[in-house]
Amino acid sequence: MLLKKIILVLLLFGSSAQAQVTFIIEALPSGTQNRDTIFVCGNFNNWVPNDKRFIVQKQLNGQLAVTVPASLTAFEYKFTRGDWMRVETNELNQLTPNRIYRSAQGNVVYIHIDNWLDLGGARPFNYIILFFFGCAFLCMVLCLLMVRTEKKDRKKLRSLIAINLLLVVLLLLVVLFEISNQIWQSYIVFVFHVSLFCWSTVLIYFFKTFTSSSHFPKLSLYFLPAVIAALLVLVRISNFSLFNFASALLWPPFTRVSILFIGAGFVYNLYLHIKMFQLFHFLNPSGTQERSESQHFLYYFFWISFVAVLLIPVNVGLVMLGFNHSFLEDFYLIAIVLSTLIFVETYFIWRYPEIIKEEKPQITHNFDTGDWPIKLDELMTSQKPYKNPELSLSDLADLLGTKPHVLSRVINDHHNKNFRDFVNQYRVEEFIALSKTPHFKNYTFLALAQEVGFNSKSTFNLAFKKLTNQNPRDYFKTHAPDWHEGQD
Repeated sequence: MLLKKIILVLLLFGSSAQAQVTFIIEALPSGTQNRDTIFVCGNFNNWVPNDKRFIVQKQLNGQLAVTVPASLTAFEYKFTRGDWMRVETNELNQLTPNRIYRSAQGNVVYIHIDNWLDLGGARPFNYIILFFFGCAFLCMVLCLLMVRTEKKDRKKLRSLIAINLLLVVLLLLVVLFEISNQIWQSYIVFVFHVSLFCWSTVLIYFFKTFTSSSHFPKLSLYFLPAVIAALLVLVRISNFSLFNFASALLWPPFTRVSILFIGAGFVYNLYLHIKMFQLFHFLNPSGTQERSESQHFLYYFFWISFVAVLLIPVNVGLVMLGFNHSFLEDFYLIAIVLSTLIFVETYFIWRYPEIIKEEKPQITHNFDTGDWPIKLDELMTSQKPYKNPELSLSDLADLLGTKPHVLSRVINDHHNKNFRDFVNQYRVEEFIALSKTPHFKNYTFLALAQEVGFNSKSTFNLAFKKLTNQNPRDYFKTHAPDWHEGQD
């Protein structure tokens, strides 16, 4: 009986000696820097504010946690950033009573820290996030404009939407990262790590659609590293204790696992960029071949992306060398370089909208240039494209199967007119012809002018007088008084 009592006492003593409590910080003041070391102190360590035994450690899932002995049924404690001038305070930045732990709270306690005494809740506004937000907004507007483009190539549109969507997500995450507290920043970093393995693959998809290339036939396989990265993120979120070593800091703010993701992502992106450079010859800066507008677009897009990839190790190296600035720690330099892609897109799509339009098969003709005027007149007579009020030189060149500058030369040399006068001549002649038919007898001048392709009364009057040397009213008084009588 005595032996049983002794064993029971020993078990109780052992369980009390091993009792401990884990504090998990769920929210921090927004001004808390990644490099700040947070401690917990209390009457369990004589209130030493920077006791290295009780440093709050970042967990694999991004949370901050610290474990302290809980042999007492209750004890008092507080959180500091190393000294009493940087102790936690309330929302009004006032000193608060000590926190109290009681065994009834369990072995895990979740903590919210409202403020720090030295920071007072203040956080300088970083104006660069306005730039990132503006770029994201411009990118979304650009996507809407592309969707509304007439005769667009749907494959090209999908690839542009895909790469722009990725850019928008990254830029908006940068904005959220800036305004979030340290806990949420850890979760946002998870998304960055996965997207790092998506960038070059989406870029390849973008190139394939714009070049109709047969390279990269099994493109879906190139997303496999991103899938693996996503699975590893799920493991991190699950916070398996077996992998806690990966969350240890190597060079603040980089942990072992973040260095692993960044390093592997850089190597993968570098590999794919080099492979693209080898396969697409127009990407060679020293190449002598003449690039099309679409190839120029892809050329600048590729090299800006390549510079952003090369800046990844440069950025990490500068932080490791002691350049402790949020501009580098948060990779804003790379985000700025990627943002320039949006301005490149805006310029090329505004300047050369045909790069996202359908490529019509070129019509080959077995006749010399002397037949172009005949073919043009046959087209104007048979298809009457001039009835389209939005007809442009490029549209007419597409219908004829030639280049706009060739068509312009044909019109100038063989008709001694510019494009607009040439088209308006057909419209005026069609107007006069229709006016002689019974069906259009009751039409007004304006209604009939719109029927043949004019989009305004003033344009019609000017074109009519230029061709006939009379305005419409005087012309019909002379040539068709019965039709004109009672009109307009």
